Amino acid sequence: MSILRIRRTWHIVALATAMALGAAACSGSTGGSTAGAGGKPPTDGVLTVGLLGDIGQPPDPDIYYANNGTAIMINAYEGLVQYQNDTDQVKIAPRLATSWTVGANHTVYTFHLRHGVTFHDGTPFTSAAIEPSFQRRLAVKGGAAYMVAGVKSVRTPDPYTAVITLDKPNAAFLSYLASPFGPKMESPTALTQHAGTDHAQTYLRTHDVGTGPYELTSAVSGTKYVLTQYKGYWGPKSPFTTVNLPVYSSAAPLQLALDSGDVSAVVAALPSSSLGHFASDPNVRNYFLPTLQSSLLTLNPSRSFFATKQARLAFLKSVDQQKLVSQVLGKRSSVATTLYAKGMIPGGADKQSIGYDPSAMAAYAKTLPSGTAMTIGYANGNPNAQNMAEILVAQMQAIGIKATAQGYDTATVFSWPQAPKKGPDAFVDGNNGPDGGDPYMWGHVFWDASGGIDYFACDLPSVDTALNQAVKSGDTNLYVQAAEEYAANGCYMNLSYNKDWVVAQKWLTGVPQSQNLGANELNFSLLGIAK
Repeated sequence: MSILRIRRTWHIVALATAMALGAAACSGSTGGSTAGAGGKPPTDGVLTVGLLGDIGQPPDPDIYYANNGTAIMINAYEGLVQYQNDTDQVKIAPRLATSWTVGANHTVYTFHLRHGVTFHDGTPFTSAAIEPSFQRRLAVKGGAAYMVAGVKSVRTPDPYTAVITLDKPNAAFLSYLASPFGPKMESPTALTQHAGTDHAQTYLRTHDVGTGPYELTSAVSGTKYVLTQYKGYWGPKSPFTTVNLPVYSSAAPLQLALDSGDVSAVVAALPSSSLGHFASDPNVRNYFLPTLQSSLLTLNPSRSFFATKQARLAFLKSVDQQKLVSQVLGKRSSVATTLYAKGMIPGGADKQSIGYDPSAMAAYAKTLPSGTAMTIGYANGNPNAQNMAEILVAQMQAIGIKATAQGYDTATVFSWPQAPKKGPDAFVDGNNGPDGGDPYMWGHVFWDASGGIDYFACDLPSVDTALNQAVKSGDTNLYVQAAEEYAANGCYMNLSYNKDWVVAQKWLTGVPQSQNLGANELNFSLLGIAK
């Protein structure tokens, strides 16, 4: 089961170019709306949330598998469950299912569905919509199709009860369903009516077939996306009848738009270099909200420099984690103390035990031939990762190692699992995370060579076995065992818990209440205007 997707990176743009670029660098506009202009609340019901760069993929819930467009996914569509909002703990909360039971062997999941829900085409939501939604996801074969690949059957004893049976035990299945990339409920009527020859993929480039609080009413790639409030929505409604999502080509004009009040909010898009600017801005509020994402350091055992466990552990001990995270990431992150994402293992039993001891690496360096070289990589376009890599390089140079930092494009990075010797000796991953909050969705992705983001194929069969056993039962002890064994091999370090930095005009309320640690975006129906 491979889990692989492209995540939003934090771009950096020299703000000195801001005046030259101006608002013209925004590919789209707010359409002349007075939405928050001058830092005042909108009078026309329009909320404007700026996007840094286009969403990159069609806004189709069975295709979309990135970050920037998640705001569309969670506002136009709904799944059976979601992660609970406004908490840093991994908790499953109701959405279109109001309650559920899980069979003793994690094979049978029974859901009791919400009454009074309609799709945006007016079709009532009932249990009959679940299987077509699952089947459509399998048919289009998007990156998140694995989340329903194990479904053996969907039985519907009545319109508001669904019994989902899996082909084998999977204690992570609720997390699959709660993921922002998890299966969303889609109108079976609309899917049939607009099926065409591609399972409605053409139609869903510019429309939606969901039950969410907003409808997708305009989608112009690279320019702007527009959501319009669905009048028949079963849940809470915000004062915002329209949400504009204009696309900005770079950070500088996006920041200017926020400064002027033309943009109401920016979610997880501005560079860390803007932290000081907005910290002193009296017209905005800064929110640092929980996510499942981290900055990670991975070492390459296929390269001679880190061929031994002794060398890998010595290097990891030389990392001053506290200083590195605070110096580069600031308030948008905190030092990671666990091996999985924050909150995945109750009580932090997966404690990361690598202590800071630079003498170990210094001693190892003395055993190396004079002029020994090594490379620390980072993803192009991620300034935080680059800064951390350069700091680590300077530390290596100080003890006589000929170290360099090198940037790589995304396609190159994701080619390494097939040819790890082509990768650098170490890689700083500035912002990455799992598709959901179950430990399996972390361990399998980052520590198993078949998981997709074990960049250098540092794989221990015993760890894979423990993870595959744990997912059947949800056994926390097995997950901790797998994490500790993998950490002892020295290929991996969890550097930081990254936060969702939201900058919003002061009049915008409900920001923390509208976000959950899985989505990293805002549910617009829960936002409001300060009185």
